[in-house]
Amino acid sequence: MRKLCSLLLFAVFAVSSHAQVNPNYHVEIVRDSFGVPHIFGKTDADAAYGLVYAACEDDFTTVQWGLMLARGKLGLMMGIEGAKIDYAVQLLGVPDIINDRYDKDLSPEFRKLLDAAAAAGNDFARKHPDRIVSKHLLPVKPQDFIAGYMLSMALMVGVDGAIKNVVGGSVPALNYNKDARGSNALAMNSNITADGGVYLDVNAHQPLEGPMSWYEAHVHSEEGWNALGATFHGAVSIFHGVNENLGWAHTTNYFDAIDIYQLEQDPHKKNHYLVDGQSYKLETKTAKLTVNLAKHRDKHKFVLTIGKKRWWSMYGATYKNKKGWFSIRLAANMTIKSVEQWFLMNKAKNYHEFRNVLNMQGIVNQYITYADKNDTIYCVSNGAMPIRADGYDWKSTVPGNTMKTLWTKYLPHDSLPHVLNPKCGFVFETNNTSYSMTAKNENPPKLAIQKNVGFELNETNRSLRMYEMMDQMKGRKLTWDDFLKIKYDTHYPQQVTAPFKHFEVEEIFHMNEKDYPDIADAIKVLKDWSVKREGAITDTNATLLYHFLYGCYFRINDSMDHHFEHDNKAKVEFFADGIKRAKAEMLADYGKLTVLLGDYQRHVRDTVDLPTSGGPDMWNAKYGSPFAKGKIAVHNGESYILLSRWPKGGGLPVLRSIACYGSSNTPGAKHFTDQMHMYVNQQTKEESLSKEWAYKHAERIYHPGE
Repeated sequence: MRKLCSLLLFAVFAVSSHAQVNPNYHVEIVRDSFGVPHIFGKTDADAAYGLVYAACEDDFTTVQWGLMLARGKLGLMMGIEGAKIDYAVQLLGVPDIINDRYDKDLSPEFRKLLDAAAAAGNDFARKHPDRIVSKHLLPVKPQDFIAGYMLSMALMVGVDGAIKNVVGGSVPALNYNKDARGSNALAMNSNITADGGVYLDVNAHQPLEGPMSWYEAHVHSEEGWNALGATFHGAVSIFHGVNENLGWAHTTNYFDAIDIYQLEQDPHKKNHYLVDGQSYKLETKTAKLTVNLAKHRDKHKFVLTIGKKRWWSMYGATYKNKKGWFSIRLAANMTIKSVEQWFLMNKAKNYHEFRNVLNMQGIVNQYITYADKNDTIYCVSNGAMPIRADGYDWKSTVPGNTMKTLWTKYLPHDSLPHVLNPKCGFVFETNNTSYSMTAKNENPPKLAIQKNVGFELNETNRSLRMYEMMDQMKGRKLTWDDFLKIKYDTHYPQQVTAPFKHFEVEEIFHMNEKDYPDIADAIKVLKDWSVKREGAITDTNATLLYHFLYGCYFRINDSMDHHFEHDNKAKVEFFADGIKRAKAEMLADYGKLTVLLGDYQRHVRDTVDLPTSGGPDMWNAKYGSPFAKGKIAVHNGESYILLSRWPKGGGLPVLRSIACYGSSNTPGAKHFTDQMHMYVNQQTKEESLSKEWAYKHAERIYHPGE
C-alpha cells in the first residue's frame, strides 16, 4: 500500500511538472558542472526558446532590463535616470522603425525564433511571478528583443554623447571614444602555428556585471545550429564564439558613425525646415515617459506619467535647443537586421557563407576577427559606413538644408579595411586603427573611397605591445603556450600611450626628480616600474602608477578637458600635480609608496575577494573603481574568455573558456562565484560543441518549466 501511494504521488508530480512545459517547443537543457547551459532543440526555434529561458533562470533581472528598455519603461525600474534613457530610445525612433520594418526586413523563418523567445520570457514570468519587476513587462512580445540589439550598437558608436550634446546645446566637436575600455581578438593559422592548427581568442572587454555583461551558452538544434560562446542576457543567438567549422570575435572599431545636422527653419511656417529651398514639415510625436518615484522600485504607488515632445526630419531624430533645430543621423537606428545577421553568422559553414552574411550590414560597427577549420583567418573593420559628400566638415555640425549632406548608402563590404590570410599567419584587433590588424607590411591600405569615413588612426597600448611580442617571437613557429602568453600578457609597451590618446604617459618616466623635490620619491618609484612595465599581482611599483592613471588620465578623458594638450609647460605641471595626488593617496592608504598590486587591485563578488593582475589597456585588461580603503574592485575588462583551437586534420574545435564570476548572476546560487579563483589564476575550463560531452558532464538535465 505504501509503495502504491508513492507511485501515485510520483505520477501526480510528473503530470504537474509536465503541465508546466510549453508543448509548442521541444527543448532540453543540460547544465554542465559549471552550470553552463547546453541547449538542445529539435528546431532552431526550440533552441532559441531554451536559450532565453536559461538566461531568465540565471539573471531574470537583467533580461527584464532589456525588455523594459525595449518598451520605454526603464523609468519604472530606475526612476528619473531610467526615464532619460526611455526618452532617448523614443527620440531615436527605435519603436517606430521596429514596427515599420519587422515584417519587411526579417525572414518568416527568423521571426519564429523571436516568437519562441517571447514565449520563453512569458513562460518563465508566469512560473516566477514573484521575480517580475513590473506588470508593464507582460506579455513579452517578439519585437521586444530587437530594441536591445539596436540600442547596444547605438551606444557603442557614441549616441549617448550625441544626444547629450544636442539636448544640452553644446553641439560641435563630438568625441565618441571617451567611454571605450577596449577588447581583444587574435587569430592564427598554420603559417605561424607549430602544430599546424588554427587558433582564435574571443575576448571582448565588457562590464563584469549588468545589462552589457556576457552570458555563456551552447545552442544546438537538429536544423544545423551548433554554436557556443558569449551573448547578452535575453538575446536569441550567440554574439561571438564558435560553431563546428568556424569562429569569430568582436572588438569595437571607431569611425565617424554619427552626424549632427543643423536645420534651416522655415520663417513662414511653424515646425517646418528648408532643404534646397523647399519646405518640409517636422514630424511631431510625444514620448510617453513613466517614472517610478517610489523609494523601492518594486512598489508602484508613486508612478508619474508625463509626455515630452520629440521630432523627426528627413535627416533623423530631431531636437530643438537654444541654438536651433538639430538632427542626429546614424545607421544604428535605421536597420533591425543585426538580430538576424548574428543568427546567420552562427549557422555559417565556411568563410564564403560567413562573408556573404556580412553583406547584410545589419551589424553597423565592430571589427570581426575570423578563423575556421580550413586554415582561413580574416579581419575586417566592419560596419555600415556612410558614403558622404566631399566639401563638408563631417567631424562637426553639417548643414541640414541641402540634399548633398543626406547620405543614404554605405561603403560596400569589400571597400572596408580588411585582411584575408596574410602570409605572416596572424590577424588581431585591440580597438586600434583600422589600418593596423596584422604584420606591418601586410596591413590594409587607405583607400580613396574611405576618406570621409573618419577612421580612428590611433594605436593602443595593446596593439603596440602585440607588435613587440611578435617581434620577440620572430623567426619561429608559435605553440599554443605562446598563444596563451600573448593572451594573458600583463605588460605595457616600451612607449606607453593609449587609452590616454591625447598625450604620452611616457613623459612621466623622464621627469627629473631634482626639479620636484616634494615628489622625487614617487617619481623614482614610477621610473623603477618603467623598467619591466608589468601589471603582475606581485609588482610593488604598479600600484602608484595605477593611482596616477585613475586620478589623472581617466579624470581628464572623462571630462574632455584637454586645454593644455599643446602647452608643454602646463602639461608637465599637470603630470606633477597628478603624481602629487597619487603619492598623498598612497601614504594615506598604506603609509608607503610601494605596495603589492594584488593588495590594491581586487576581484570581488559576494564574500569572495581575490587579488588580480592586469591593468588598463593591457592585453590582460582590468579597470576598477574604489570599493574599500586603498583598494579598487575590477568592474570592466576581462569578463569572458573563449580560446579555440581547430586541430590540423579536422575535428571539432578544442575549447577552453572562463567567465569572470560564474554562469549565474543570482546571489546565493551555486554558480554565482565558482569561476572566480580560476579567472584570477589565468585558468580555463573545458567546454565542447559535442552533445555527448554535454551529457557526460551534466550536473542537471531538464526541460524548461520543470
